[in-house]
Amino acid sequence: MLFGYLGVLIAAATGFVAEVPDTLKTRLVPTNEVRGVFVQTKTLPTGEKFVSSGDYCVRPGVDFSWRTTDPFDTLFFATQKEYVYSNEDEVVSRPLKDLPGFSNFAEAQAGDFSGYFKAFDSLYKEEDGRFFVLSRPKVFTLKKVLERVEIEGDSTNLLMKATFPDKTTIEVRLTDLPSGSAGLLK
Repeated sequence: MLFGYLGVLIAAATGFVAEVPDTLKTRLVPTNEVRGVFVQTKTLPTGEKFVSSGDYCVRPGVDFSWRTTDPFDTLFFATQKEYVYSNEDEVVSRPLKDLPGFSNFAEAQAGDFSGYFKAFDSLYKEEDGRFFVLSRPKVFTLKKVLERVEIEGDSTNLLMKATFPDKTTIEVRLTDLPSGSAGLLK
């Protein structure tokens, strides 16, 4: 289904977008706490799949948690100043500014996606309450390692897929839980 919509998107596109449309910006830069679950699937060109799952919590201006619970426990937790990564073997804590590429994330968190549009050409479409994005790198260093990024979603679900030159893909499916849902990230 994702690819069918992307085909329509490409055929109907009149040009590339230069800023994030409001519907997508609302999803990418929430103003209220968002909790949910994710499934991440890495598929090799051979068809072999590696699946992990867990939960996430975004508290705008406060912190972000990404906890993998299957196949094993890990936690990435970031405040406005530092991040902590932990698994069964180690705990690493560092200033957030030391995280590679952090400046790009900081700008996006503030709603400034200009860095993204410097690095990618993107097509956008909305239909029946859903949005669809197809982005291709325009920066040479990215073109060498990334073929395209596809995003499909609505107000509570998001599917992001990155395709690499060797046809390896990484797909992340996010499903927000209703506000007030208990049990996550206690």
